[in-house]
Amino acid sequence: MQKLEDEPNLEFRAIHRELETLKQGPNDGERLARWAEGQTGWPLVDAAMRALRETGWINFRMRAMLMAVASYQLWLHWRDPALHLARLFTDFEPGIHYPQAQMQSGLTGINALRIYNPELQSRKLDANSTFIRRWIPELEGVPDEFIHSPWHMTREQHALYGGQLYTTPICDHEQAAREARQAVSEFRKNHVTRAETDRVLKRHGSRKGPRQNRPKVRGKQQDDSNQLSLFGD
Repeated sequence: MQKLEDEPNLEFRAIHRELETLKQGPNDGERLARWAEGQTGWPLVDAAMRALRETGWINFRMRAMLMAVASYQLWLHWRDPALHLARLFTDFEPGIHYPQAQMQSGLTGINALRIYNPELQSRKLDANSTFIRRWIPELEGVPDEFIHSPWHMTREQHALYGGQLYTTPICDHEQAAREARQAVSEFRKNHVTRAETDRVLKRHGSRKGPRQNRPKVRGKQQDDSNQLSLFGD
């Protein structure tokens, strides 16, 4: 909340000023609408959005995933998705929401990109498909082995288990993630200066020094092949 108090325009503009022009022009209206309605074709993403629309609340990990998918796989400008979520959250707090929305969109310049793989997240976080079946009745009869990626089902499997009424994915999420990562990397390389990054770090970065004597976790593998760093600690 201190970040918004200190720099109120971050509700409207990128924290890292040179990243403001990363995306230009109006958003793709169809993609924005399908994301907002829970019709992306990625079950966990859509279940999270439908739950939020119905209840006004979802957990932090799902909030981050919704914002990241909108920003990377769908390549939407952060402002419209951030506004949509703000209008739905019953616990909306602008000082928390807008810095987080920008961080999940890769606009701080000082945080690692977090590009979620919606299929892997679904298999990990909803292994038994309880959440998906609750909020996506179109997939209620689809078994666990297919429900996280129903676009891989054959016609015969659809005939046996159902799921034909669920929408097809907007795009190939893995390809879209690769393209987004490359686009952000190239933009940073060509348009981002050390001076502006240092300004953001000095103004909004943590004042804590390196954590000392923290136990190292050995043998822990990253769970998401399309995520550049683990979400949180």
